Amino acid sequence: MGEPKDSLALFLCHESESSLNEDDDETIERSDKQEPHFTTTIDDEDYVADLVLKENLRFETLPSKTTSSSDRLIAIDWILTTRTRFGFQHQTAYIAISYFDLFLHKRFIGKDETWAMRLLSVACLSLAAKMEERIVPGLSQYPQDHDFVFKPDVIRKTELLILSTLDWKMNLITPFHYFNYFLAKISQDNHSVSKDLVLLRSSDSLLALTKEISFTEYRQFVVAAVTTLLASSSTSSDIRLTREEIANKFGSISWWTSNENV
Repeated sequence: MGEPKDSLALFLCHESESSLNEDDDETIERSDKQEPHFTTTIDDEDYVADLVLKENLRFETLPSKTTSSSDRLIAIDWILTTRTRFGFQHQTAYIAISYFDLFLHKRFIGKDETWAMRLLSVACLSLAAKMEERIVPGLSQYPQDHDFVFKPDVIRKTELLILSTLDWKMNLITPFHYFNYFLAKISQDNHSVSKDLVLLRSSDSLLALTKEISFTEYRQFVVAAVTTLLASSSTSSDIRLTREEIANKFGSISWWTSNENV
């Protein structure tokens, strides 16, 4: 049986790297990058409502390709481990995993192509770092092992393939855009909430859950709301995360009410 027409290996043979930066094998330090999107406040109702509208317009349900859950878990573990090694923001790893899952909605990787899963992981994290980080490692600095050694030009080709597959739509809306907003709502009722601690818990929990769930299949504001509620609870029994309970917490938000059925 021939290789599927949307196989990563097949596309990699034909992609041109001419539109990618040939110098990105060196560490890049950028002065234009800020800290992650923990910037919304309780007064940003219009901004968040507009963000939700944009998210709804972009959202699409795609049938997933057949990918081994164990292969996906190995890939995500590598992304999370490498995030820690480089000191990347939580958001960077989340975006890399989102690129990874979105790519697999549209392209095929065979069960025997373990090398392709690792290569995709490296390229997704590299792209996410270029989008989010102030200090961006060179491609040769990403950790490799004896089984998987990829030259920078191969990683660049894969980056270009990801960009073209995702139609160059790399500015993703993520739960991190909403965390401070929902935290402000929750802290109105519970003044003992430590905002920094809840933000850290929310970020850690979100990355841990990516091993089990592809969040590209869900509205990001819903993911943010649920994650923040869980992170603000002192024990797991403090809150029942039913649809009704979430509605009770956030039903006073006008745009939430209009999106209850998403």
